[in-house]
Amino acid sequence: MKKRMFRALFIIGIIVCFSSPGLAKEKVIKWKVQGFVPAGMLFHDVLLHLADEVKKATDGRLIWQIFPSGALVPPFEGVKAVSDGVYQVNYGYAAQWVGKIPGSVAPLFNSIPGGFNFVDMQMWLEHGGGKELHQEMFDRNGFDVKLFHGPPISMENFMWSKKPLRKLEDFKGLKMRMMPLMGDVLSRNGFSVVFMPAGEIMPNLQRGVITAAEYSIPAFDKTLGIWEVCKYVMLPGIHQPASQTEILINKKAYAALPADLKDKLERAIYKVRFKEYLWMESKNLEAVEFFKEKGVETVIMDPEAVTTMVKWAHEYLDELAGKDEFFAKVWNSQKAFGKRWYPYIKAHNLPH
Repeated sequence: MKKRMFRALFIIGIIVCFSSPGLAKEKVIKWKVQGFVPAGMLFHDVLLHLADEVKKATDGRLIWQIFPSGALVPPFEGVKAVSDGVYQVNYGYAAQWVGKIPGSVAPLFNSIPGGFNFVDMQMWLEHGGGKELHQEMFDRNGFDVKLFHGPPISMENFMWSKKPLRKLEDFKGLKMRMMPLMGDVLSRNGFSVVFMPAGEIMPNLQRGVITAAEYSIPAFDKTLGIWEVCKYVMLPGIHQPASQTEILINKKAYAALPADLKDKLERAIYKVRFKEYLWMESKNLEAVEFFKEKGVETVIMDPEAVTTMVKWAHEYLDELAGKDEFFAKVWNSQKAFGKRWYPYIKAHNLPH
């Protein structure tokens, strides 16, 4: 009888030991994650914050090993690398995949020239069908990635230059770095435009390969150091009234996660999405004050120039929609949501 009791207690003890989180050591899963800017820059810090949140939310069971842009593969190869399992996660933005995804649809999931601000974009993604269309883009092009949306980014600076740019004619003779879509718009209207990753902007400005450039929000442009070369910054950010980052996870790696880790991972990403937006805005305030101290002049462009560029942009997007079925599906979805959303948001907010 005693032997039976001892045996039963021994078995129960083993079960308790291995079912107790404090006693049973959980397997640690490590994922490699590549960002889209060099280490030490603002958006790399955002990625480090996200990795910390993932570790905290999963009690250390899921670790993101962070690598800066280009450390694992060239930045514009990220979507293919993650799909192929070269590494598990890519943190970037959809406009990087021009050339990897047919047509010009990818940048629409990053920013709409003359279109959505950051709130508009979040609403379209979550409640206007945008999130599903974004995933569909990768699926229909054979990329095995699971999409999550990272922190949104507020309106960008339109252009940095060594001279003020107010009117359309002021841009003549400049060779500038500009994002896809708006870059295409400006090119077809006589501007000299190139596109390059963040890490190449400063060297090319310093060597005179380009004479003006845009990249991002004030806080990032501060860490980029562009203000040391260019003393004029142009607003408003017609090309990117808001930007949206994306987190692409290899589908097999994601499927292999235990169900509870999937849930905790999603919660961590969703938490950081808004938290980091607010942190970046606080850094923007600091950056704008810093620029003033350094003698940088903010130039508000001529309203006619702004209106003309927005008109060019929307005409171009309509033209692309006539040539590509999926582009039309996405662009028409954004326009349809805007028709519902803009009147509401205008009526229910005080003008500042």
